[in-house]
Amino acid sequence: MTAPNDRLGKLPAIGDVDQERGEFWVENPLMIPELGENLSAFERNKLFINVDGQKFIDGSFASSTDIDSDSRSVIGCDIDRDGAQDLLVASAGGGSLRVFSNQLLQNNRIEIRLRGVKSNRPGIGARLTAHCGDKQIVRDLFPTNGFMGIGPAAAWIGLGQAEKIDKLMIRWPAGETQELTDLDANQSIRIRENSREIEVLHKW
Repeated sequence: MTAPNDRLGKLPAIGDVDQERGEFWVENPLMIPELGENLSAFERNKLFINVDGQKFIDGSFASSTDIDSDSRSVIGCDIDRDGAQDLLVASAGGGSLRVFSNQLLQNNRIEIRLRGVKSNRPGIGARLTAHCGDKQIVRDLFPTNGFMGIGPAAAWIGLGQAEKIDKLMIRWPAGETQELTDLDANQSIRIRENSREIEVLHKW
C-alpha cells in the first residue's frame, strides 16, 4: 500500500481477476476477514534434497512430504535424537501437527549448541567456522523461524566423509573469538563461551 499507516487506504486491482480459478482482490487487506475471503491455499508441499552442494532434486513424492495441506510452518530438528534432522510441519486451520522422520543415509555431521556467558545464553548470532582438511564451512547460529514456529538454537554442520573438525572458530555475539581443535564427528556437543570444556550431549 502506498500509505501503510492509513488503515482506510485502498489499492485497486492491477490486472484482471480470474474468479473461476479462485482468484480475488481486496482493495484493503484489513478487510479480508470482514468480506469472508480466505488466503488459505491447499497446494502440495515440496521437499528438495541437496546433492553434493551442487544441485537439488525433488524428493517430494518419494518422501511422502507432498501432502495436500495448507502448511504454514516447517522446522528442521532432530526429534528422535538419532543424528538426522527431521521435519515438523504445522498447517493452518488446525489439523495434525505432522512429523516426517528422516530415513536418509547420513554422512558425518555434528550438532553444536552454545552456552553464552558474556553473550546471550543460547549464543544466538554467533558465527562458527569449521576447518576440515582444505574445506571451510561457515554457519551463523540463528534458529529457523517459520510462521508461528521456531527451531532449536543449534548449528548443524555436515562434514561429508571427514571424521573430525580440525579447527573450529567461534565468533561470539559479545565480540570475542574462541578456537577449539580436533572435534569428533557424529555427536551433539555444547560449548561454553571462553571455556575449553566440551559437553557431549549425544553420540551417533
